[in-house]
Amino acid sequence: MKVRLKLFATYRRYLPPDSSGNALDLTVPPGARVGDLLAQVGVPERESLVILVNGRDAGPERVLQEGDAVAVFPALAGG
Repeated sequence: MKVRLKLFATYRRYLPPDSSGNALDLTVPPGARVGDLLAQVGVPERESLVILVNGRDAGPERVLQEGDAVAVFPALAGG
C-alpha cells in the first residue's frame, strides 16, 4: 500500500536525493506501523519526534492505512 512521508527540519537529511521537496511516496506492506516506515528511510525512533498521521498526533506504533500522510518534525522546546 502507498503512503506519503514528509520530513521536516533536521529530518529532511533522511530523504533520498531523488525525492521531491520534503516528501516521499513509499510502498509499505499491510499492517506496517509508523515506526516501520521511519526505519525504512533510516530515521531513528526517538522520544523527541513529533509525528502526525493525516494531521493528527500519532506514535510509532500507529498502524498505517492506504493513502496515509505521515509528517515528522523534531520536538521543539521553549516558551
